[in-house]
Amino acid sequence: MGTESFRLFFVLIIVLLYSALADYYYHHHVNANRQRIILNGLFTHSQYPSIHFAVEQVNSQLLSQINLEFYLNETKGFIHCDVGTSVKTFFDMINQSSLPLSVLFTDACQNVLSYISDTATYFRLPVISFTDIDLSLSAKDRYPYFYHIVPSDHAHNLVRKQLLQYFNWTRFGLIYQHGSKYTLVANDLSNLTAMDKKQFEVNLTRGLAYRHGLEWYADNGQYMQTLLKDFKARDVRIIIANFNQTVATHMFCQAAREQVYGSRYQWIILGYPSLSTWWNEPTDCSMQEIVRAINGTLQTRVPRLSIDDNENRSEYISEYMKQFSELENDYFDAYAYDTIWSLAYLYQSQLLSNQSITEVFKNVLENIDFNGATGRVRYSNGGRIGEVLIEQFVACRMMKDETCTIPCYEEEEDCHLTVVKVFLAKYLESKDDPPILYKLNPIMWHGNGPPRDRTNQTIQFEHIYLSVFISISICSGIGLFISCTFLAFNIHFRSHRYIRMSSPTLNNLILGGCMLAYISMILMGINSSLFRIRLYVEIIMNIICPIRVWILCISFTLAFGSMFSKTWRVHSIFTNINTTKRGIHDSRLLVIVGLLLFIDLIFLIAWQIFDPIQRILVYPASHRLKDNQDIEIIPYREECKSKHMSLWIVVLILYKGLLMFYGSFLSWKTRNVTIPALNDSRYIGLSVYIVFICCTLGSLVVFIPSEQMQLSYFLRSFFIVICTTATVCLVFVPKVIEVYRDPHSKKKQPKITNRLQGHVRPVILTIEHLNTALADNEDLKLVLSMQEQTLNRLSDQLNNPQTGKNIVTEPYAVPIAKLNSDDFSEDSFNTCALYYPFVDPEPFELERLIVYDDEVDDEVDEEEEPTIEDESSVHFITNDNLLQPGRVARAVSLCLFNKVPTEQLEGPETPGTTRYSIPSHNNHYRASKLTSNSLFRRACQNSLSTDKRKQNLTVSNNESLPKKVEHLYDGLVLLDEDRLDEMIETDLVSSSNG
Repeated sequence: MGTESFRLFFVLIIVLLYSALADYYYHHHVNANRQRIILNGLFTHSQYPSIHFAVEQVNSQLLSQINLEFYLNETKGFIHCDVGTSVKTFFDMINQSSLPLSVLFTDACQNVLSYISDTATYFRLPVISFTDIDLSLSAKDRYPYFYHIVPSDHAHNLVRKQLLQYFNWTRFGLIYQHGSKYTLVANDLSNLTAMDKKQFEVNLTRGLAYRHGLEWYADNGQYMQTLLKDFKARDVRIIIANFNQTVATHMFCQAAREQVYGSRYQWIILGYPSLSTWWNEPTDCSMQEIVRAINGTLQTRVPRLSIDDNENRSEYISEYMKQFSELENDYFDAYAYDTIWSLAYLYQSQLLSNQSITEVFKNVLENIDFNGATGRVRYSNGGRIGEVLIEQFVACRMMKDETCTIPCYEEEEDCHLTVVKVFLAKYLESKDDPPILYKLNPIMWHGNGPPRDRTNQTIQFEHIYLSVFISISICSGIGLFISCTFLAFNIHFRSHRYIRMSSPTLNNLILGGCMLAYISMILMGINSSLFRIRLYVEIIMNIICPIRVWILCISFTLAFGSMFSKTWRVHSIFTNINTTKRGIHDSRLLVIVGLLLFIDLIFLIAWQIFDPIQRILVYPASHRLKDNQDIEIIPYREECKSKHMSLWIVVLILYKGLLMFYGSFLSWKTRNVTIPALNDSRYIGLSVYIVFICCTLGSLVVFIPSEQMQLSYFLRSFFIVICTTATVCLVFVPKVIEVYRDPHSKKKQPKITNRLQGHVRPVILTIEHLNTALADNEDLKLVLSMQEQTLNRLSDQLNNPQTGKNIVTEPYAVPIAKLNSDDFSEDSFNTCALYYPFVDPEPFELERLIVYDDEVDDEVDEEEEPTIEDESSVHFITNDNLLQPGRVARAVSLCLFNKVPTEQLEGPETPGTTRYSIPSHNNHYRASKLTSNSLFRRACQNSLSTDKRKQNLTVSNNESLPKKVEHLYDGLVLLDEDRLDEMIETDLVSSSNG
């Protein structure tokens, strides 16, 4: 610093000597006729050596050509910023001057300048300022004779506006210190941005009443803290501040504590025309906290000297720049230099135009255009149109040579601040155009780039992704195709024995429900994003919303209801021992499904009438992206809801849940059913289990957060696909395999055997059961004896072919009532004598024989009495105790079986084919199909039990059968007769119509 002071002192000595020599020269050697113009200077800050240098240059070059010279009448020393002293000095200049004052140029502060300008108005004295001024002095209606060479705060606002546009900052907040200077700047910027076409948004404007003094220190800090919290709450990122240096230091201290700095915030302040480090004022914060908060802050400030090297400077300007550019003199020294040159051009114009100096200032000042020490000098409406710098405070490391160029990061200690010029704002030829920003140096950002002026609020419609929807739709389409294929298969092969025995109508309902379930998956994924025409979106979605619920509910009822009814029938057959219960036909099962469907329709209609399901838009809480906190996502989605939807869903879940639970219970009870006649009972049970499990797990989807829309839709669709596809495959794949193996239904279904005896209903062993077992043993002996007799007879016929020729060729039947008791004596009766069949040339089929307890009149003509020609073929049964009711029919059937042709073909029931079956020891048998018109009417009748009702053996051909049936327990079959009846009637074994 000592070297700089010495250089400054040396330069001042040279300037003073130069001025003294120049004065001597001009007074003694220059033409005595040159007109002297007195320049009155009122200086309140310091002396300006550049003024004397400019006066000498002007007098020797420009004014010498027109016989003019400037005489500087300046105040002795400098006057502090005091209104009274300054005004008194101004009046003394006016009174003491021997010549009338022509112009006053000054560096007076704002308070002094306003009073001097008011006074100069009465004297019609032009006042030109070469220092920073207040916007209030730019009002020409109040200060018509005031001019300034330093760009005003309005020029700063124009540059700020260009800076906002440069970085696309359209939303900002204002902080200003109370007072005319800073308040007017804030209002001017608000007006500029409000009139712009881009519609800048001044989000928040706050004034700051800063009070000086230690007693107000805590209040000032608390007020600043509250102000910054308000800016944070309103998400103001770009903060334009106008306050003095003292307030700036305390404001950045509070900003450091409130974290209002860094990559998300950008401060833009009104620069201070000072070379001092204003942030060094004492505060509660450490210097490092202040440095961190100020780091990256932008400021607008007028340049001390022009930095545009491309301009064509005159030799006088170059000489000034050479001598004064490196001196740390007053910040506005160069503007004082340009002021003298501006006055010289004005007086030159006055002489040429022959006008008063007042008129020259008014009319000619705006025509001045030259390159000065501060850049291009032009005026508009009494104000300077000049250059404005945009600078940035950058934290750096102080090196040993007192340079600070290496950036210092936030976490580092011992950081300092330096000012880097980043933009230069210049005007083009037109004074009305906005300034142009020329980039000088890159800006150091805290983040990857300039901060955003706001948290970007992106309104995002949350919906099912198109890829997910298409994938689920494809799966649904495949399921629909499979279901349609099975439906066509079920309809085409409905007459097949295996398909017919599995209730094809109910199978069709199961397929219909599964197809609706597949369709519901597609409907659940439909959303507004799929429709381009937004006009009808709401109407379409209001239709789709209730359809989703209806189809899903009805599909469950059709599919699960049909499986439930079939499971219930199997359970009823194998658990109900009520002997008077009739069989369960498909019609009864259809009634059950229809009843469930009717309940659904009543429920859904009531729901839609009293609380309709409609499309509503839901706006959940917004959130920010993890990798970019400046982007706020405001999601919204559409949902199908009603006012009391939770209540309706609870009722629906309870109803369906009870049905599903009961169906699962029935499936568990009948889990061991493996009877081939009940060909799909096991698969139906497995399907019920799968439906129960999938629905239970699917109900947990409601606990997934609504934000996880993709996961929720995927899981719901997954459970529906698994449940529906498993049901379809379990029910119909075995049928396809069976039809493939037996396409013509040649394979006859085996008889029913009770494999549930040990699982469904335990039987208590009693004396009656033991007696029955003994009787069964005797029956078996009888059958064995009859078979041996038959073998002997057949062997005799083979050995003696003539024996077979004596067989009666006419059909006959001998009623048992016509046989007396002697006929049943030992060695005098043969079971074949009860009925001696004939060989009908026409083949016939006997599938069921039924004995009824009603008396049936003998429809056989009495003339057709059977005759026995071959006594040798009759074998007597000596044990008459075995001839009990029911055994006669069994014996007759066995004899009949032994007398019919021996070629037994098991195949389709077509003409030319004979099929026989020996029925169980049942008390009633039914002829399902008879192809012969000459079959017997009555087989045998027991004459021993005269006190009992007669037992009739009847086989009818296409005739209605008696309804009253007497049931007897048959221990050979181990299956209750009523259950066998139910199987016959319900088509589980063989229907009555074949």
